[in-house]
Amino acid sequence: MDNKRKKAFVKLIYEVLAIMLAFLTAVYLWYRNVGPYWQKDFDGTRTLLVVGIIFSLTYWFFEKMYNAQKIGHYRMPELVFSQMLSFGIADFCLYGAAFIWFHDIFRMRILLFLQIFIVQIFIISIVIFVCNKLYARYSEKVCVAIIYGDEEYRLLIHKMEMKKYHYKITVCMSDDADFSKICEALTQCDDVYLCNVNPEIRNQIVLYCDKIGKDIHVSIGIEELLTMGYDISHSFDTPYIRNRKTPVAWYYPFVKRLFDIMVSLFCILILSPVFAVVAIAIKLCDGGPVFFKQERLTQNGKRFWIYKFRSMILNAEKEGARLASQNDDRITPVGKVIRALRIDELPQLWNILKGDMSIVGPRPERPEIAEEYMKDVPEFSMRLKVKAGLTGYAQVYGKYNTTPEDKLKLDLLYITQRSMLFDLKIIFYTIKIIFLPESTEGIEEGKTTAAR
Repeated sequence: MDNKRKKAFVKLIYEVLAIMLAFLTAVYLWYRNVGPYWQKDFDGTRTLLVVGIIFSLTYWFFEKMYNAQKIGHYRMPELVFSQMLSFGIADFCLYGAAFIWFHDIFRMRILLFLQIFIVQIFIISIVIFVCNKLYARYSEKVCVAIIYGDEEYRLLIHKMEMKKYHYKITVCMSDDADFSKICEALTQCDDVYLCNVNPEIRNQIVLYCDKIGKDIHVSIGIEELLTMGYDISHSFDTPYIRNRKTPVAWYYPFVKRLFDIMVSLFCILILSPVFAVVAIAIKLCDGGPVFFKQERLTQNGKRFWIYKFRSMILNAEKEGARLASQNDDRITPVGKVIRALRIDELPQLWNILKGDMSIVGPRPERPEIAEEYMKDVPEFSMRLKVKAGLTGYAQVYGKYNTTPEDKLKLDLLYITQRSMLFDLKIIFYTIKIIFLPESTEGIEEGKTTAAR
């Protein structure tokens, strides 16, 4: 058995053990909560089986969403955290189902659910540790070939060097090199990355990689992103790609707005104690105002005042507008905590309730910074096709210091594919990235924006 098959076997074992753990703990929880009140006959056994299967499917859904199944691709702490979210949400759903079933909160054993959650995380952590070790034993770095057409490739190299435990760059060539040498180089790698390569050369490389069976990653241009929502036109005997200008369902705006109102109202009520505690902490810190407001852009370039908990010193921008940088000395001690936990963003629930923003959408940019970005990326204004959001695709897959062009590309991916299901996926994934420090990294020292 070669290393590739061994890694696949380790992944299979990991998945089977995780699903078994989910199934057995769900059956145990349900039985312990309702067992004393039923007859141990066929109906009881069948109920346990159904509960175990439904719980396992719920767990599996969130495990996939949070990439908790990708053993060997992520480090142990991130995999454990992803499993905590997967089991935690599934356990909460099971608790809710049992509560609805019995309509009696006093018969629900909350402490038992917490104990089983700890057992789940303890066991899955051991499984992750063992499987990660086994996977690493059979794993080799992915040999990568980079073919580039401009200086953008340097940023790609930097990102790969940040994950040098996974990638090994074996070839890095310009697209104006002799094509025979490019082909020879491609045979020496596992994956091929094409970074803004000349379209004619790109087509030749794609065809050659298909011939030799190499995985290929092609950088996406803005014009390509705009044509991602398409269908095939068969009006003639030659197939054409037809770009859909109305990619969302007719009911989507109404359902989205209703969802925004309900969620924002619910969160404001539930999180009101958090609002009070944070407000007191900010006031005690330096005696300044609790809230901070700032002009931002939303749909069609409309300007509005966004609200946040103040996390910086007073007059933080007396020298002009600039984004927060790494180790920014303008951030207060309380500000460091609430920014790390994203609590400073909570007052934007009022903006959502008012209709200035949505739960999901491109993050609202400041007019002066957006104007600065548009000098280098004129298409940056295309983010304003939809209402600004509290969280978005660029927040899930990008960082605070993601470049404007990459941020635009991520937002356009959302705009061209938006739907309620897509919105829900982003919301659930946001729960994970809230606790990842990489997503809150500031821009480099000495810069005022995230531009290169």
